[in-house]
Amino acid sequence: MTSQKHLKAAVRARMARTGERYTTARRHLTGEHRPHADVVPGYRTFGGGRHHDSALLTHVLEAAGVTSAHDGLPLDEPMVAGLAGGVGFMYFSFSYAGAPSTMTIVPRIHPRPFLPGALERAGIPHRVEQTTSAAKAARGLDAVLADGRPAICTLVRSALGSSECVDPFAGADPYEVAVVGRRGDAVLLDDERLEPDPVPVDLFAAARATHRKSRHRMLVVDPAGAPVDLTGAVRAALSITVHDLTEDVMPNNFAGNFGLRGMAKWADAVADRRSRSGWWRTFDGPAAHASAMHRLYDCLTTEYSSPGAMRPLYADFLDRAADLLGSDAAREAAAGYARAGELWAAVADRATSGPMAPYRRLVERRLELVLDGGLSATAGLSALAQEQRDFLAAVDISDGDRAAQLDGVAELAAEVLVVEREACAALGEAAGVGR
Repeated sequence: MTSQKHLKAAVRARMARTGERYTTARRHLTGEHRPHADVVPGYRTFGGGRHHDSALLTHVLEAAGVTSAHDGLPLDEPMVAGLAGGVGFMYFSFSYAGAPSTMTIVPRIHPRPFLPGALERAGIPHRVEQTTSAAKAARGLDAVLADGRPAICTLVRSALGSSECVDPFAGADPYEVAVVGRRGDAVLLDDERLEPDPVPVDLFAAARATHRKSRHRMLVVDPAGAPVDLTGAVRAALSITVHDLTEDVMPNNFAGNFGLRGMAKWADAVADRRSRSGWWRTFDGPAAHASAMHRLYDCLTTEYSSPGAMRPLYADFLDRAADLLGSDAAREAAAGYARAGELWAAVADRATSGPMAPYRRLVERRLELVLDGGLSATAGLSALAQEQRDFLAAVDISDGDRAAQLDGVAELAAEVLVVEREACAALGEAAGVGR
């Protein structure tokens, strides 16, 4: 027990120093990285990663034997994240009868498909299958596993017991996991644990069928052929990221909620004390304010992102891109996004300061439960979810403290917006946009 307590303390210290997710920091400290029975050949790495989807595809590509032409090595997580489009921004706030107002920020490229985008730009052969038939979907998955390959499947997290603590809005979104084998009446998943997570076949099938638009969707990467020439893929990825940060990605009135305009809209809303769209009035009262602050922390750190709104991970990609392209502009953009990441991390810290500080520990406890138990931790996760709801409903914060917290977030938002615009301009130069 004492050694486990000391390990958790060491993991938290490493997270604070490196910005890694809990599972990644734990793997580095324990050296957990070993073969597992009943798993498709070549699949060695599970869970962790700085960004869930990027790490997942990195594991799948490693198992498929995909390497880069310039160094002969597997693609690492920053490269995969960058090829997928990397950073972006989407902001919406919502109000529903009988529930506190809430909001969502997606700080990665969105709504452009993330995983298929990386594969398409890198020229990696793959296929995406989707069907309305559960039986056909099951047969297709069985065939892929029998062929010794993993499959990335889309499901709804709230349909799995290990996701009891996920925010209901995020829990209803489509979510990717890798199916890497079978063990009895269970499929083995690569998700958040550092080892394969067994999930009953029936439960998994139900989770795959829950989201109508992505029902039974499966992505399969073909075995490696020639090494990947990353130069053109990186240039294409940079151009797409710049486009989606600066141009319309959605029609009509929604366009202003995306990219740098969406970021400016969010910054204005946080600072706004007068209009209905300002956070002071939208999230009026302790419970609504707590809802906004916990969502802000989750969105910038765990839900759709990696710590620092995914900017530190993208900065690492840009450093690799700078070496590959011989681009000083890419290196300048990397420095800009690294600085933006520091500011976004400060926003998340500010959102969980004062009376909101216990929320961080609740998030950390969920990660520990999922890491150690996965689906078997359902009872503990359910109890923790209720503890989380009780905490958010009971947060006691005065109007003065609420105003001070919003002022702190607004000050950081104004600063990060300037840094993001400058970083995007450097990114455009590296991509040759406008030439």
